[in-house]
Amino acid sequence: INYSYITFLLLILTCFLAKAEEEDKNYRLKILEYLSNNKEFSSSFIQYSDGAIQEGEFFLKKNRLRIEYSEPTQIVFVIKGSNAMYYNIDLKEVEYFNPKNTVAKIFFDFFYDNKFLEDVKFNNENNSLSLIKKIKIKDEINNINIVFEKSPIKLRKIEINNSEGFTSFAIINANYNPDLDDKIFSLANPLFN
Repeated sequence: INYSYITFLLLILTCFLAKAEEEDKNYRLKILEYLSNNKEFSSSFIQYSDGAIQEGEFFLKKNRLRIEYSEPTQIVFVIKGSNAMYYNIDLKEVEYFNPKNTVAKIFFDFFYDNKFLEDVKFNNENNSLSLIKKIKIKDEINNINIVFEKSPIKLRKIEINNSEGFTSFAIINANYNPDLDDKIFSLANPLFN
């Protein structure tokens, strides 16, 4: 009798795991389709980091990313491949850097690397789906949590937890496939224009 119960429980567990694996595969495919269909993207965001709140806008087009902070300090980041620019409008300060060794790599990989989703863990709750992943950048572990609305699939939040603290980007007013002007992704020094 005990063997029958154990066999029955193992069968139920196997079915449950197979169903969960199939659901994960389906969500992975839906998210890949969502990302591939949204090569141009813009949204407002609210960033929470170490008790401070910042507001801004986020623009994405053809492997280029622009992040504009408007409150409380006006700062612009432009990322194109292995080149990036930091521009503090208030201080009139410009700095160029390689984004591959920064947290900016997370955003770039998320939107453009199809392999990003290969080793994520899914957390499926009511109407949201979280992707949980660890990314190592310059010997530092970054714990990533990306939250989507499930029906339909929509990006809602990106959270990063590392040695520098916890940062959350709440995505609001998303605009899918807008007609973004290429000029906003210029890396030309804005102090000389």
